[in-house]
Amino acid sequence: MIKAGDILITKPFSQDAHFKRSVIYVCEHNEFGSLGFILNKSHGLLLRDIFPHLKNGNFPLFEGGPVSPNQLFYTHTLGKKIKDSQHVDDDVYWGGNFFELSEMIEKGEITSHQIRFYIGYSGWSEGQLNAEIQNNMWFTQSSSYADILKIHPDELWGTELMKINRGYKAFSDYEYDPSLN
Repeated sequence: MIKAGDILITKPFSQDAHFKRSVIYVCEHNEFGSLGFILNKSHGLLLRDIFPHLKNGNFPLFEGGPVSPNQLFYTHTLGKKIKDSQHVDDDVYWGGNFFELSEMIEKGEITSHQIRFYIGYSGWSEGQLNAEIQNNMWFTQSSSYADILKIHPDELWGTELMKINRGYKAFSDYEYDPSLN
């Protein structure tokens, strides 16, 4: 079943307002619940837009999910370089000391391939995500975080769908709103 480091891919006919055409990176999945971040929905802002003191904060912000929509979160491959980071899988972490991270950003020590920022997160209570998977709301898949970050966010859902079944390409070719076709 699902584990931290896996991704969730919304099934093609989902009409859920929060998760339609989403790819979610799962950071925690245990007996208490699950937590992850939507990887492919740009917020339209840069980190420096909400933290103007970060002159090198040219990192795009993504909508991580509907929970805590006024909080900033981040996933990264910086490991223990950022104190209090939570290990996810392999060399992937989430969170950590934002003051230390800010200093690294200002020194130009971080690239966009090492970190992704989110406003809000996606969360599930105990057993909720497993029930949604059993009810066919999600595809689940192991994936490389580094490889995912190399795919343009607008193409991520379709790319991941085609890995499951090449026949799903037709779904990724349709507009988000079919009435626009």
